[in-house]
Amino acid sequence: MRMILVHGINQEGKSEEKILAEWMPVLRKHFAGAVDDPLERLSRIGAVFYGDRLAELAEKPARAVAVAQGIDDGSDDFDLFAKDALAEMGIKLGATAEEYALEMDEVAVAQGAGVHKKWLKAVARVIQRISPLKGKVALRVLAQAHAYIRNKNTALEVDKLVRPHFEDDGPAIIVSHSLGTIVSYKLLRTFAKEGRPRRCPLFVTLGSPLGIDVVRKGFPLPRNRPADVARWINGADPEDFVALRPALTADNFGPGVDRNISDIENGYDDPHCIAGYLADKRIADEIRKAILARKRLAVAGRE
Repeated sequence: MRMILVHGINQEGKSEEKILAEWMPVLRKHFAGAVDDPLERLSRIGAVFYGDRLAELAEKPARAVAVAQGIDDGSDDFDLFAKDALAEMGIKLGATAEEYALEMDEVAVAQGAGVHKKWLKAVARVIQRISPLKGKVALRVLAQAHAYIRNKNTALEVDKLVRPHFEDDGPAIIVSHSLGTIVSYKLLRTFAKEGRPRRCPLFVTLGSPLGIDVVRKGFPLPRNRPADVARWINGADPEDFVALRPALTADNFGPGVDRNISDIENGYDDPHCIAGYLADKRIADEIRKAILARKRLAVAGRE
């Protein structure tokens, strides 16, 4: 059995090797000194890398920052896509509806621009005052999610880099983070639709934006657990502004998540950080159980 790591945003300039070097030491700490390290039972651990290509294709991040600075450019489609999600992210960061309303009165937009552009700009400027760094991260998540979900060419180019990791018909644990949860979920659905569901003993989504309305609606119904995914675990820090819905439920996403671990402590500085998620013992325990359960099946001759 293999394990596939699927990264999220802000990974430009890295590589598959760098992703492995950042993720795996954190996971391995859970099993250090153990008589039987479950990770050693995996036939291969691979990391996906698509960060450079996505950044190249998704010009929206730069445009999104420009919006925050009060510049009128870019498509109305992105503004419509991002405005409500960004407002909710801002509330999670400490902004208030009153601040948004006050900023709306101060924001000027180009003649003919819609109210959605004014709203997005007002929200972005409030968030920029509260937390410039986190505001840019929120904008970047939405910009790259928009590019991947709404632009077929961008999705095809990203999928070209990710899909080969999913092609092997053998079982694979998939551990995904941030935007990587969107990419992984989409590909698992795609393979199932093609009549080639991937054998996935465990699908892990960490810091996932799948619960954001505009992201969720990018996937047609039924939004359930993809075929042949035996178990789906979702983890989030309640302060993670990217994981707008820390728990993915039938009400805010769709059925199929077996366990939501929505109280992970990632620290104040970066509640969206992958290292904090992988450091949570409950996530490591789920991975260990999935590996050992597969071992028992193999011993019983049912693998």
